[in-house]
Amino acid sequence: MNKPNAEVRLLPQVDKACGLDMHKDKIVCFISNKDGTGQHLEEFGTFSEDLFKIRNLIIQHRVERCLMESTGVYWISLYGILTEAGINTIVANPQHIKQIPKRKTDRKDARWLCTLALHGLARQSFVPGPTQQALRELCRNRLFYKQGQTKITNRIVKILERANIKLRSVVSNINSQTAMGIIRLLAAGNTDTERLAACCKGLLKAKKELIKQAVIGTLGRDDKLILKMLLADLDHNQSQIERLEIQISRLTAEHYKDAATCLQTISGIGELSAQIILSEIGNDMGVFPTADHLTSWCGLAPGNNESAGKRRNTTVKKGNKYLRVAMISVAWGAVRVKNSYWKPLFEKLRKHMKAQKAIVAIARRLLKVIYKTIKENKPYKEKGFDHFLDIQQKNLLKTSIKFG
Repeated sequence: MNKPNAEVRLLPQVDKACGLDMHKDKIVCFISNKDGTGQHLEEFGTFSEDLFKIRNLIIQHRVERCLMESTGVYWISLYGILTEAGINTIVANPQHIKQIPKRKTDRKDARWLCTLALHGLARQSFVPGPTQQALRELCRNRLFYKQGQTKITNRIVKILERANIKLRSVVSNINSQTAMGIIRLLAAGNTDTERLAACCKGLLKAKKELIKQAVIGTLGRDDKLILKMLLADLDHNQSQIERLEIQISRLTAEHYKDAATCLQTISGIGELSAQIILSEIGNDMGVFPTADHLTSWCGLAPGNNESAGKRRNTTVKKGNKYLRVAMISVAWGAVRVKNSYWKPLFEKLRKHMKAQKAIVAIARRLLKVIYKTIKENKPYKEKGFDHFLDIQQKNLLKTSIKFG
C-alpha cells in the first residue's frame, strides 16, 4: 500500500549537466553531477577566447547536456561553438524555464538551468540551420528597410502638409511615379504648376487641374533641403532592398524552389510571402510534430485556461512575430480572393466575432494548410466556394439528426 504522504521525486535523466546563464558581458557556468557532487561554478566573459574556455571546461568535465536561454542574440555564438564540438546543447525559451520568484541571481539562475537539464525539464527551441538562418536574416533586414521607407514617406507627407501642398489629397498613393516625380521637382525648387502637372501619368492625367491647385504652397528653403535629404534616404533604402531581394531570390531558388512553388498555389500567398514563410519555418516540417505545434509556435493558437472543468476565453499565445505578421497579411489576401473557400468562411466567422479575431482564425487554418503543403511537397488545390457550401450542409444535417 502506498504511503499517503509519500514525496514525489523526479529522477535525473543524465549523470552530469551544465547550466549557462547568458548575458551581454558575462556568462555564468554551473556544472553538477546528478547526485549533487562534483559541482563547479565559474564566471566567464563573452569574448571569443572566453567562449572557447567554456567549451574546453565542458569537455573536461564530460558534461552530457548543456542548457541555456535564448536571450537576445547572445547565445548564438556559444551555441555554434558547443554544437560544433559535439556537445548536446539545448536552447530553451526563457518563458518556459523561469526561476522561482525572489530567488533570482545570476549564479542561482545557472544552478536552476543545470537542475532543469539534469531532469530533462526543458524543451529544445527551434534553431534553424545555417542556410535558413541566412535567408531569415536577409528577409528580416528587407522588412526593416521597408519599414524605414514607410517612416521616410510619412515625414515627406508631413513636410508637404505643413507647407499646405495638398498632394496627398489628390494622389491616393504618395509612392506612385506621379507623386514622386512632383516631389522631386518641388525639392529641386521647381514651382511651375504646368511642369509639375506634366508629371501626371495614367488615370491622374484627368486630374491635372486639381494637381495644379494642390502643388501651390509655401515650401521654404529649409523644407526643400530636408526633402532632398529624405529623397536620398528613400533612394538608398530602395537600392538596399533591391540588393537583398537578389540574394533572397538566389537562396530561395537554390534551396527552397519546390517548397516556394507549392506555397504560391495557396490563396493569398505570393513570392514575397512564400520567402518570408520559408525563412521562418524552413522546408523541413519534422521539427514540428503536428500542425498545431506550428500554429502555437507562430503565436496563432489560443492558450489553455481551464479550471474546475470550465474552459475560459484566452488570447493567442506569444510566438514568432515575423511569421505571425506575414500570416495575417496572407489571410487578408486570401479572404479577398473571389470564389475561394476562405472568403465565405471569413464572412461566417465575422458574424460571431470581430473582424480582427476572425482573420486570426483564418490565418491559423492557412498555416495548417501550409504545414501540410510543405510536408507533402505538393501544390495546394483551392477547394473553392462549393466546398464551403458542402461543409455547411453536412453540419446542418448533423445538427438536425442530433436534435430532430
